[in-house]
Amino acid sequence: MTIVTSNLNPTTLPIAHPIGADNPPPLSPNSEANNNKNANDMPTQHALQLVDFAVNWEQRLDNTQLDKLVHEGWIIIDEVFESKALLALQAESGFIDYRDAQLTDGIQVSDIRGDKIRWITKDFFAGFYYLNSINQLAAVLNRALFAGIRHSEAHYACYPVGFGYQWHSDNPVGRDERVISAVFYLNDDWSADDGGALELVDNQGRSHKIMPAANRLIIFNSNLMHQVQIAHRQRYSIATWMRRDGLVPFVGDNI
Repeated sequence: MTIVTSNLNPTTLPIAHPIGADNPPPLSPNSEANNNKNANDMPTQHALQLVDFAVNWEQRLDNTQLDKLVHEGWIIIDEVFESKALLALQAESGFIDYRDAQLTDGIQVSDIRGDKIRWITKDFFAGFYYLNSINQLAAVLNRALFAGIRHSEAHYACYPVGFGYQWHSDNPVGRDERVISAVFYLNDDWSADDGGALELVDNQGRSHKIMPAANRLIIFNSNLMHQVQIAHRQRYSIATWMRRDGLVPFVGDNI
């Protein structure tokens, strides 16, 4: 699998301190419980390794899951990563410098989407390991479904309170470079009252509402229509795409 690179300037990361001490804690409203965690149990970014993000994708994607992905166009995998990897992604998503998102044609339309994003590159410790794991998932999908995926891309996304993303598919009209989309969720203790659900219409025209629970990965056909409902609490996730085209260098951080 091709590794995504970028010409973006690296973001300065406080890598010398334990995640959860000086960096933002896990994205949970139960801050008192988070503050009581032993700092010695918190991973440092220096200590993170690719193995911490290891997932046996062939085991997680059994025949039942693969059949559902083919026939309905979407599946959910819960409890994807071990706690060390999840905590690192939660913390990293909390202190990076987000940028206003734009639509594919480069025109920002805040009435359609209200998320702020930051593309994941090799300069993001946890995010880059996440993307490598997604590339391994893509390899499994290629072997099982002949998906033709050549590389993956992803960005952190932050939805402020009161914002969502209206109905859309992940491929612009007349294009099909994105084969499989995936969203990994980062907020702990999310409830229905918090809003921000992903609503998706499957291959049979049925609508589904998926709550953005931490450590959950939803995988779906990039051509399916979907929307992010209005969030009533700041919502963090990683938007991910597995693509069939060649690697295209980033030309900026607002795409």
